[in-house]
Amino acid sequence: MKPVILYLDDDAGCLNVFRALFADDYDVRTAATPAEARAVLRESFADIIISDQNMPEIEGKEFLREAARLSPHSCRGLLTGAMHVGDVIFEMGDGLIHFFVPKPWTEAEMRRVLERALLRRAS
Repeated sequence: MKPVILYLDDDAGCLNVFRALFADDYDVRTAATPAEARAVLRESFADIIISDQNMPEIEGKEFLREAARLSPHSCRGLLTGAMHVGDVIFEMGDGLIHFFVPKPWTEAEMRRVLERALLRRAS
């Protein structure tokens, strides 16, 4: 059974690229809105939850705060090219965010991050 990744991003192109790159190894579920992502989490467990930070309806870190309540055992990560490093460190220290991926990312970088997230979840 493939590990489940939920990826929230308002950019359909990003969702499509992520799905194309990782669907062979993971059960990739994507959401373009926070409501879609919440529905996925209510219906099933996600091993890894990834959210873009800059979205029109909600900031990624706020969605991850909700996700932590809905799915506390999931490993949560934030993608962004615009957040200050100090903000990320604070959220990571608080346990809300387990990993951070700066944009743009490469496939190799993301694969390493996903592997580490699964190891973290398993421990």
